[in-house]
Amino acid sequence: MIRRAYKSRQPVHVAPQAAPQSFSDTRRMTVQDDEFLAVSEGRIRIRIGVVAFLFMLGIVLLRLAEIALLSPQDHRKFLPQAITKVRADMTDRNGELLATTLTTYSLYAEPRRVWNPRETAQSLAAIRPNLNVRELEAKLDTDRAFVWLERGLTPKERQAVFELGMPGLDFRSEPKRVYPRGQLASHYIGFTDVDMIGVAGSERAFEDRLKGDNAPDVALALDMRVQFAVADELQKSVDKFSADSGAAVVMDIKSGELIALVSVPNFDPNNPGATSPETRFNHASMSTYDLGSVFKPLTMAMALEDGVANQTELFPVQKPYRVLNKYIRDDHPSDVPLNMAGVLAESSNRGTAMLAQRIGADSQKAHLRNLGLLDRVPVELAESARPQVQRRWGEMATVTVSYGHGLAVSPLSLTAAIGALLNDGLYVAPTVLRRDALNPVETKRVFRQETSDALRHMMRQVVTEGTGRKANIPGFGVMGKTGTAEKPANGGYDQKRLVTSFVAAFPHSDPRYAMIVTLDEPQAIEGTYGYATAGWNAAPTAGQVIARIGPMLPGARDIVETANVIDSETGRLQREALR
Repeated sequence: MIRRAYKSRQPVHVAPQAAPQSFSDTRRMTVQDDEFLAVSEGRIRIRIGVVAFLFMLGIVLLRLAEIALLSPQDHRKFLPQAITKVRADMTDRNGELLATTLTTYSLYAEPRRVWNPRETAQSLAAIRPNLNVRELEAKLDTDRAFVWLERGLTPKERQAVFELGMPGLDFRSEPKRVYPRGQLASHYIGFTDVDMIGVAGSERAFEDRLKGDNAPDVALALDMRVQFAVADELQKSVDKFSADSGAAVVMDIKSGELIALVSVPNFDPNNPGATSPETRFNHASMSTYDLGSVFKPLTMAMALEDGVANQTELFPVQKPYRVLNKYIRDDHPSDVPLNMAGVLAESSNRGTAMLAQRIGADSQKAHLRNLGLLDRVPVELAESARPQVQRRWGEMATVTVSYGHGLAVSPLSLTAAIGALLNDGLYVAPTVLRRDALNPVETKRVFRQETSDALRHMMRQVVTEGTGRKANIPGFGVMGKTGTAEKPANGGYDQKRLVTSFVAAFPHSDPRYAMIVTLDEPQAIEGTYGYATAGWNAAPTAGQVIARIGPMLPGARDIVETANVIDSETGRLQREALR
């Protein structure tokens, strides 16, 4: 029903007028419809709104088209891109896998797309207990384009996160370096960072060789079987004697190949960040010690090489011996004079000091430099320390250095020097790479062969008759020398804090392998009669190692030297052992 509205409902008196001349002169009545006007205005507003909406939608669609078609990377420029790096495997000398690369997944978030940071953080922490809820929530409740949450997830772990269905979470597939042997040879092999860059050990040393699309596998000189046996025995001794740390090296002196290199404590290269920096420290090549009497074979060799003494001369070690204002003492004093072999077997500081004075400071330093003991070991590992050398090298320094005090070197450095002494006098630089045509042996003469032969027999006598008897393993002709040194403290030496070592080589008939065992601050235990010296700990440890690794190593068995003799009773020709 339409309601009509008139301007006035009151009666109006109209004066008589003349009749209209035409239709145009007829009076008109205007009727106004309010509802019709309201509907019309509403329709106009709707049309304007629709046009505005379509205009804005067009702008959005144009922008999306620009992003999708014209600049596909711009909207993801802050997100992590997929890593396609590859890295060659590392194996031991027998082809056993030591390091390889697997595909893993790294979890990240785009905080702007996360609906509920707290709920997301709690859900993630429920299936990833190693993640902290508060830290996760703080990362998710930001305006950043993306944040890393966790890297190196396995496919199973990735699936568990994916099934949460949380918006704003995503993954990037990337390679991860994996060490299937765990802690075994961790210092030797080293590890990479999350970006697959080598930061320690062989991983760092051969970074350029390992990276690349078609890089061949790298074969190390390491023998995993030997490494395991050495590490096992060294760890047992560190525990048994409550030592702070331990180190051991096994080297093929003919080729320079490092068959084993152990540092205790060690770590898991699959998760190096979970351990302290101390466990990642390589004591075999980076720690430098005053190693004590293990230096004495080198002093004997210097004296023979320089012609200042011979093997038959007797040295009056039974008498007090003073150098400048200091008396030189022997831990095992002899009652009679000793020849050079006796000085070494009884580990006489007095006899060694007498030889050192004859050698002199200049010649001593020249020999030590030639043996590589005044510089870092020329090995591929970056973890190779420089020795600690005295600035003033006078007469007293010459004497103390002759028996291993006043010059701090690494166990690896001394192993290479002793190896040169027994390798017919030829120095071969240590290497962690297996020798091949691309890595040939290079030698440098440091002693005459006659000098080498003389020390070979003297060091055998140390094990059969002297301080190294606990390392005498039948069948391998072990040669060696004990060394016990007091650690420097407050400008002097602390007699209660010792570093003990045993340097060994085998077999006596044709030396092939040199090794060292070093214990830092071992303690006396029941059965050592209050002694914590090398003959009671380092020497038996070395013997136990040789007993286990000797059967594995080619050329390790000793061949007894014999000579043809005539039996005085029967007159028959017989063969008699020369030792």
